[in-house]
Formats: sequence, structure tokens, C-alpha cells
Amino acid sequence: MKSGVNEPPLLEFNPKLPKLSKNEKSVLKLLVEAGRLIAPLYLEQENQVVKGISKEDVSKAAKKNSELLSPYTFIERVNGNIVAVPYHIKYEKFLKPIADKLNEASKISENKEFSKFLKLQAKALLEGSYEEVTATGLKMKPYILDISIGPVAHFDEQLFVAKASYQCWVGVIYEEGTKRLNVYKDVALSTQRKALVPGARVENQHNVKVKVDYVLLFSGFIARTRFIGVNLPMNLELVEKYGSEVTLFENVNDLRMQEQMLPTFNKIFSPAFRQGFSEEDLRRASLRYVGLHEIAHNYLYYKNAFTNLQDLLPPLYELSATVLGMRIAGSLLVKDIITNKQLESMIVAFICRSYYLIEKTEKSRKSNYMVNYALQGAIFINFMLKNGALKQAKGLAIPNFMKIFVSLHDLSYTLEHLLASGTRKEAEDFIKKYGRTTNITQPSPLN
Repeated sequence: MKSGVNEPPLLEFNPKLPKLSKNEKSVLKLLVEAGRLIAPLYLEQENQVVKGISKEDVSKAAKKNSELLSPYTFIERVNGNIVAVPYHIKYEKFLKPIADKLNEASKISENKEFSKFLKLQAKALLEGSYEEVTATGLKMKPYILDISIGPVAHFDEQLFVAKASYQCWVGVIYEEGTKRLNVYKDVALSTQRKALVPGARVENQHNVKVKVDYVLLFSGFIARTRFIGVNLPMNLELVEKYGSEVTLFENVNDLRMQEQMLPTFNKIFSPAFRQGFSEEDLRRASLRYVGLHEIAHNYLYYKNAFTNLQDLLPPLYELSATVLGMRIAGSLLVKDIITNKQLESMIVAFICRSYYLIEKTEKSRKSNYMVNYALQGAIFINFMLKNGALKQAKGLAIPNFMKIFVSLHDLSYTLEHLLASGTRKEAEDFIKKYGRTTNITQPSPLN
């Protein structure tokens, strides 16, 4: 399955699903139909260009109109004035048919709690009232059907502020995978890791849900990124009030393996090294490190990180979660939940992901979110190169796992310090040193 930025932001899958009732199948069909309608809406967002408005213009105007900084408003100039148009008004013609599908699914669903959730999702799309549906979803009992639909701020639009992008996934819960991820979560969050700065962090470790989906559909922004894991909501006030939820996408991981991980693995490692890791080792490792990455986010909700680091936050925040997740994997190893081989496979999988994104981003700089993820990979690789934990020879990567495990502690501490109390200047200096770039959107090749 292929898609690019010039193709519709829609991916559909045909996974082998657990047994569903006739009613669940009918509801699922409507959810998929609703999700498909997100694609043209997001395409509209992609194609809309804000002209004649600078960051300084927005900052000045926002002193009188804070809605300009809302993730859920579109910024434009009307009669010489900079105005904020709420999403639910700007995109009303797209949202009405989507809400109709959700309401139809709500009416026929035999699960009352899920029915209420769908109705609230429809309402949120039409009224821009996202907190109620977020709270309801986080409090809801586990159900076999899963949908997330609406605007989400994923660092997609970097011009002024993190404006939210419309996306949707529709899936069916993978019970065995969900049970396994819950074991990881319980171990990972059982240790009370102190914040580097007392009181500076939203403490959310006690209120985290996890689940694993078989995905039927990705639409909108997430169809572009093909994330195999997410942790929502991203709004810290909502996290503090209601908690958070980690979702992994089992079969999307399979897609990433074929398109990204295996080709890169075969390119950057020697034949002798590759013999030590099977395709299944890497497939499970990819899902495992992403799961721990998303869980680790719950230790990294530093309240002032965005204010202090601004546009430099995304790569540092994401890399911090990955590195901390790998350190947390050590707790799983000690408890014999994973093996040393599985831990090494996670390192290999992340190295592959990093090299892939760096190479891809060097060829195309159209996407800010891809640049941010490539930059975190560049920081990781260069940090390991400097520490002698990773070497490069004749175009091949040569990892020293023992040195990598030791280096993870130093890198994790440095990154968390930046999130907790670092300044933008400190972040910029760190990125210049390890990101191989003077421009955050242009990481240099590692050759």
C-alpha cells in the first residue's frame, strides 16, 4: 500500500478481525464511512495557505484576540484585520455529513455508552466543544469498536502556533495485544520517577489507559504520518483533569515494517549483523518501542516546556519519550517480561527508523512533522556516535549495545532537563551540537 503527499490522505486496511455481532458490523460500516469524509476536509486544510500575515502580526493581534492562538481556529485577514474563524464554522460544509454518519451510528448502536460517545463526537465537530467528548472517551469502559475523529494538534502547522489537523482512525480492539500493553504500562508507571523540577510536571501516571487496535481506516493527518502509536489528549489541562490514553495500531506497524524498516535494515547493517535479527524480531520491536515511547510521555508533561522551548520542543519532547521508553524497558528486562534480545531489537528498530527519516527528509522538506522526527533521530545517532556507542564504516552502522544502554541514561537526563527547565538558547545549542544543523527544519546527512 502506497501513498504520498500528492495522493488523498486516506489509507484503508483489511485486517483479520475478531468476531463481531451483526449490530457491531453495521455500526463499524458507518464509522468507516464517516472517517472517509475526513480526507477531503484535511486536504482542504493542506491546500489553504495563509498569505500576507507574519508571525509578528499574529502575536500583536493576539494581545486583543486570544482566539488567534487557539488550535481550533483558522487565521485569515478580513477587511485589513486579522481574524480567527472557528474550525466548526470554517469547515461546516465538510463537518455536517460526517456528524450525520456519527449520529446514525449512535442511533443503531446497542452499546449505550458507545452510542453516547458517538453522539458527543458529532456534537463536538459541529459546535467545537471538544472537552466533553474527550472526558467521556477517557472514562468509557473498554469496547470492541474504536474511533477517534476530529482536529488534533500534532505539531503539523508550525507557522504561527500548533493548529490542529483533522484526522480519524477506525479500528477494532486487539484484546491480546491490549493485555500485553497493559502489563508494560503497569510496570513502566509503577515506579514514581520524581520530576527534575518539583511541581513543574503534570502528574498523570495514575490515570493512563492503553489499547491496541486492528485498524480499518486512517484518514486525514494520520494517514500522512502513518503513526503506529499515539497518546491523547495533547492538551495538558485535559490530561490533568481526565488522564490520557495510549493507542497502538498493530497492522499499521506491519505496513511500516515493509515500507521503511526492512529496506533500511538491509541497507545500513552488514549481512553478518542482520543474521542476528529476524523480520519478526524487528516487527515486534517496532511496536514495543513505540508503545513504551507513548507510555513514557506520561512522565514528561512539563508545564512550561512549550513556553520555554517554543518551536524547538517537538523533536526534544519526542526523543525524550523514546529514550526514556528504552530505559523503562530495562525494568521489563529485570522482571523477565522481555529478553535482552528483545531490548536490543528495539534499539535496532529505532536506529532504522532514524536513518530512514533522515534520508527521506533530506530528499523532501515539504512536511514539518517529518523534519521534527528526522531531527530527533539525528540527535540520537550523533549522540551515540560521539559516545562511541555507534560507529559508521563503509556506509554501515555498527552499534555497541552495552555502550548504548549506558549512554541512554545521559541522553535521557539531558533531554528531560531541557523539558523541565531549559531555555530556548540551551535547546538551540544542544540541537546545533547533535542535530548537525543550524536550521531546525534542515538536519544534515550523517555521512
